[in-house]
Amino acid sequence: MADFLSSNSMLMLERAMNFQWTKQRAITDNVVNAETPDYKTKYVTFEEALRKNIWAAAQRGAPLASMREAIGSTAPKVRVAGDETARMDGNGVNVAEQQIELVRNAFQIQHVYRAISSDMSRLLMAIRGQ
Repeated sequence: MADFLSSNSMLMLERAMNFQWTKQRAITDNVVNAETPDYKTKYVTFEEALRKNIWAAAQRGAPLASMREAIGSTAPKVRVAGDETARMDGNGVNVAEQQIELVRNAFQIQHVYRAISSDMSRLLMAIRGQ
């Protein structure tokens, strides 16, 4: 049995936090380059790869350790939207859309931090014997 800090739940929270920060970086890159000619919008994918890895492990009838491996090996991927152009100079950044995504992502990061904090609080209570 895995300990609390290396549980699948904590691994998923770690992966979610990594995804959110990668997404935050891509969005801020987009906003910073909103005036750069021929700059194309970056976006981050994660959920599809995670779903694919977990599904593949389940189809193999993999033990729980392989599921953990499927979760642990999934990383966010930064992609470039090559076919989108918002302006005549070839720039593909829609600043209003990116600002909305920035706020949305900030709320998602906050949610992940709360989940981690909640798990750590429970662990601390268990250690203290409360």
